[in-house]
Amino acid sequence: MDLVDEIKLRPAVGARRLVVEYRERLYQVAYRLCLNAADAEDLCFRTLQRAVERIGGYRPSGSFFQWLYTILVNFRHMDVRRKAANMLDFTDDLPETPADTPDAAETLAATEDAASVRAAIAALPEIFREVVVFRYFEDMSVPEIAQVLGLPEGSVKSRLNRAKARIRNLLPGTIGPPDAFIQDGAKP
Repeated sequence: MDLVDEIKLRPAVGARRLVVEYRERLYQVAYRLCLNAADAEDLCFRTLQRAVERIGGYRPSGSFFQWLYTILVNFRHMDVRRKAANMLDFTDDLPETPADTPDAAETLAATEDAASVRAAIAALPEIFREVVVFRYFEDMSVPEIAQVLGLPEGSVKSRLNRAKARIRNLLPGTIGPPDAFIQDGAKP
């Protein structure tokens, strides 16, 4: 049975299946956007809960996961606006708790280069970080990112280019200038 139909017909069973199939992937995206395990877990939970509540409004114009991304991004934007309005954030003072089981992302992050890149991405402003996360960690196309974020494709491309330039500046000596890359097998 299709997941969407299962959630509509048997909400409890469908919700469990939704969590099993999508929770980890959503959590990884949420963590890369929030940079905080507790906020990421909360964002992931609210996204899954809203998906179950609003499954009747799902229209398959894109992939189901794009629809989940859109919900997640909307919640994240609301959180950022609320945080900016309150300007009190005590979560930065709390230590991060390690996950019970290491995953591939944590293994990669253990290397020095990966840690540097991760720190550079974390230093990006939210509008640049979210497009980088969707493009390079979730392998979404520019049109898909534009649809999820509700932006024109040109804005997504611009943000990606500006994000890459900032990362290059934050990682001097590790990533060459754009013209240093070999294109079509020919050396520059």
